[in-house]
Amino acid sequence: MTVQGPAATPHIIGDFINKVKAFLQNRNDVSETSTAAVANPEMKPSSWIRDALRELTANYPFPELQKPGPLVTVGPGLGWQGSNYMYQVSKFLAPGEDVTLTEDPVIFLAPLQAASAGIAATTGNTVAYGMDYVDPKAIQPLLFIQGGVPFKYTRYGDMYWFGPQPGQNYNIYVPYQVRHPINPDVITTTVRIPPDWYDILCWAAAERGAAGPLRWNEQAAYIHNLLFGDPEDPEKPGLIAKRISQTERDRRLSPMTLQVGYTRY
Repeated sequence: MTVQGPAATPHIIGDFINKVKAFLQNRNDVSETSTAAVANPEMKPSSWIRDALRELTANYPFPELQKPGPLVTVGPGLGWQGSNYMYQVSKFLAPGEDVTLTEDPVIFLAPLQAASAGIAATTGNTVAYGMDYVDPKAIQPLLFIQGGVPFKYTRYGDMYWFGPQPGQNYNIYVPYQVRHPINPDVITTTVRIPPDWYDILCWAAAERGAAGPLRWNEQAAYIHNLLFGDPEDPEKPGLIAKRISQTERDRRLSPMTLQVGYTRY
């Protein structure tokens, strides 16, 4: 028996079609080669799995999709079209990738830069500091303050805004979760989620098939409650609510630090 390694991804979408079919009571029209599927590829179970995979990985953290991001230098005139504070999100990603979830950016300060910002000096060459998110309205007063250390950030469209404006060069990286890649031949797409989420993926795909192409509303409603819980009974959580993420497993024995944050608006 082969054991899957940490964040390994040994399966493709095609491996889950029979499971989706089983969750839909083994209907003959749940097939890649049915008459409807041949006429319209969106009737294929692989398309339902694709869409369920996109939704799950856009909303939940998965180590299989997480990356540290490249180191990017920000500073006077280094931003988009010479801006000091505005930088394209794509600069903080690997080429050709999109992002769904991010951690807070990390800014690196030299000891003198850290001391000038009121951070305790260290004997090392750099100090790493986590930046704090604020909404676009709250960051506006900071964007036109020049010569500061950009400890605040927000995202607006395809840009990051950093405030106050950096008065000198700083290095920043953004740990992020890449948007799940899908092959042109959908069925060959590698499924980048852990094994304990496979059944959730297949139930979510089955719900899509039942609610749309199969017009099986009763089964779709049943599966939805199975996934997300009974809306009238909070004592009956769904599969997703009960599933524990890898992040929660990793920190289960560690003390937690609570940080109180607020914005002016």
